[in-house]
Amino acid sequence: MEKYANKGSIVKNEVYDLFKDLIIFPICDSLMIESVICLNCQNSFCEKCIRALDDNCPLKCSNSNFEDINDKDNFISKCKFKCINNCGREILFNNLKNHYENCNPNNKNKIRALSRNQFEEFREKNFGELN
Repeated sequence: MEKYANKGSIVKNEVYDLFKDLIIFPICDSLMIESVICLNCQNSFCEKCIRALDDNCPLKCSNSNFEDINDKDNFISKCKFKCINNCGREILFNNLKNHYENCNPNNKNKIRALSRNQFEEFREKNFGELN
């Protein structure tokens, strides 16, 4: 998932403000995309950093045991990201992979034109010809 989301593409909104301390790991300053939880202290960490620390808890828990955090339970799943293909969409984390498999940034103008056509049809139907 790292290729689909990065710290720079996250949408800064009230959800981000609420969870930012829980989704950015202070050791590597990266998004906690693949997180683990220490079963002793119940704190979550970036899996890559924990593996680099030889599976030792940064908070010095004795007999550290870690368990993967399911994506849907991860705080990052609540955040939106800007499409890095510049299609203009904001996508929830759990939908990123599917979006990028189907995203075609060349359709941006078609979507905008279609939306404009729909708007013109709506305006004409409801307000008649405007001069």
